[in-house]
Amino acid sequence: MNILICDDIRDEAFELEDAIKASGFEGNIICFDNGKNALASILSGAKIDVCFLDILMPEMKGTVLAQKMREAGFKGEVVFLTSTNEYAAESYSVRAYYYLLKPPRTEKVAEILADIREAHKSADTAGITVITRTITRFLLFRDISHIEVKRNYVYFRLLDGSEIEVKAALTEFLPKLMEDKRFAQCHRSFVVNMNAVSVIHNREVLMECGRKVPVSRSYIGFGKQYSEWVFGKTHPV
Repeated sequence: MNILICDDIRDEAFELEDAIKASGFEGNIICFDNGKNALASILSGAKIDVCFLDILMPEMKGTVLAQKMREAGFKGEVVFLTSTNEYAAESYSVRAYYYLLKPPRTEKVAEILADIREAHKSADTAGITVITRTITRFLLFRDISHIEVKRNYVYFRLLDGSEIEVKAALTEFLPKLMEDKRFAQCHRSFVVNMNAVSVIHNREVLMECGRKVPVSRSYIGFGKQYSEWVFGKTHPV
């Protein structure tokens, strides 16, 4: 999950960031201190799942920022932050997920993120059908960590640590996988779910499940592809 925070008071933005991290959150967080730069991030194609927006900001209120984001096609969740409930009506007009009073409590932030995560899982039903020696099974893409090829077998490594073995060639599944933008090939024998990547270091990918996947020289552009998947064209702030 990728989170954007926009608050003109940096100390309060950092306080929220600390609360998010303390909640057990795993993902990426980017912070902005003004609505103009936050909007530019969305317009550039940054992949953001949740925006935490301060309502009372100079130049552009959080409610105005959210409206502009929606007009630009942003489909993620918006959580408003403020010290007053004066603007509650405006927050709901832009389909806000929640209205959070400052200072944010870690427990409440954790509850909001957990609810959003579960809602996303329920809505994400894309997947692929695989046939093993004993069963035919539909695998949800969100449950796949990565796919590995060994000899004449394709192994679907799942996030829960289990695996599905299929006697087939990767080419039988590759077109379907590549239709879904979360998947990327980093080696002729490996395809990864970029949502399940923990870190990329040199020519190796560490998956959230703890497994390591190599990146071959033939797929040297994988690092850039992953960066674009996570951040779009967002510039550092």
